[in-house]
Amino acid sequence: MEIELGCWTRPWWHFTLEEALRGIAAAGFRFVGLTPFDDGPPFSADSTEEDIARLKAAVEGHGLVPRVVFGNPDLSRELEEAVRLFQREIERVQWLGLTHIVLLGTAEEQQYEKWYAAVERCLDFAGERGVMLLLKPHGGLSALADDLLRAVERFHHPNFGVCYDPGNIYYYTGEKAEEDLPRVVEHVRAMCIKDELGGKHGEVMITPGTGLVDFGRIFSILEDGGFSGPCWVECVGGTSLEEINAEAHKAREFVVRVAA
Repeated sequence: MEIELGCWTRPWWHFTLEEALRGIAAAGFRFVGLTPFDDGPPFSADSTEEDIARLKAAVEGHGLVPRVVFGNPDLSRELEEAVRLFQREIERVQWLGLTHIVLLGTAEEQQYEKWYAAVERCLDFAGERGVMLLLKPHGGLSALADDLLRAVERFHHPNFGVCYDPGNIYYYTGEKAEEDLPRVVEHVRAMCIKDELGGKHGEVMITPGTGLVDFGRIFSILEDGGFSGPCWVECVGGTSLEEINAEAHKAREFVVRVAA
């Protein structure tokens, strides 16, 4: 099994993009996923080509490769507007050179059909631009493997897959990710590496290897299922910049060791 190991900027969200990129590079990662900071997201559907060029230069200036971002249709809009705005966001993802958008679904049951409709209308658009849409476990519409499978079967599209997140299985449902993953493993195209403590609605801002997730079993299940692909560390422990940087280094060493 070969994995492409990266790290999200999420642990540094109280700091700056520059500090996040510096910490990720110093921890030994090569690939980066972009998440919002206190002052907002790194880019949006309204970002200009010049905005995106500056962001790309900032990432690459640290020897990093921009790879993934969280995204979702804005379900507060009318369907046509939600689709238009999400397609604009996908366009900017392409400009930045990202290859994946990780979708968060929705927890509002009355919005499930609207979410499906909006995503369905963006799959071809994203595929033509080299951007894969992946749904992660996030409660609600995408709480467990059976929910993820429902989306896979509904779209039945080569540009759609699953980004598994074992920590979120524990956090949103209290179920064990190691027992949930086998039902959907053949559709997993990436993984968010996140641990969890405390069961349902516990704590996820901890370093992988210090919580409930048995990552040895998770990687064994992935390997048996034929998985090879990107894995992105999403959360680590620590509160100060120095602590977060140190925990990011520990997280990378842990994942390299356990994946091997």
